[in-house]
Amino acid sequence: MTRLIEEALFASTDPVMLAGSVCARCSAHVFPEQTSCPMCTGVDVSRVALPTTGVVWSWTTQHFAPKAPYRTDEFAPFSIGYVDLGPVIVEGWLLGRTSWTIGEPVRLALTKAWTDDDGQIVYTYGFEAAS
Repeated sequence: MTRLIEEALFASTDPVMLAGSVCARCSAHVFPEQTSCPMCTGVDVSRVALPTTGVVWSWTTQHFAPKAPYRTDEFAPFSIGYVDLGPVIVEGWLLGRTSWTIGEPVRLALTKAWTDDDGQIVYTYGFEAAS
């Protein structure tokens, strides 16, 4: 079984898909899933699996270790970005390198967040280059 940083973030892990919500009244999509719409305050929302591919909307690279409560096994500079999935823009790690281009195609992936005290790997989501 895959141990996740937060199970509610995921609609599936095989294949990996994030869980968001969509409002029946105004069609707004949000991530993570919510019980009411932040756009129109409607409460007729449903859980949906979000698209797994998108483009880099904006990004930055962090060159210093994050402070608690964030954790990693060992620090290396990493990129964080906003990814436009179409109906919604999601913030997440950009994986594999620290230089990106706005509009670059990416795809959703599971990635190691840290190793827990019992030796189990805890996974989160990130986005990797699609080409």
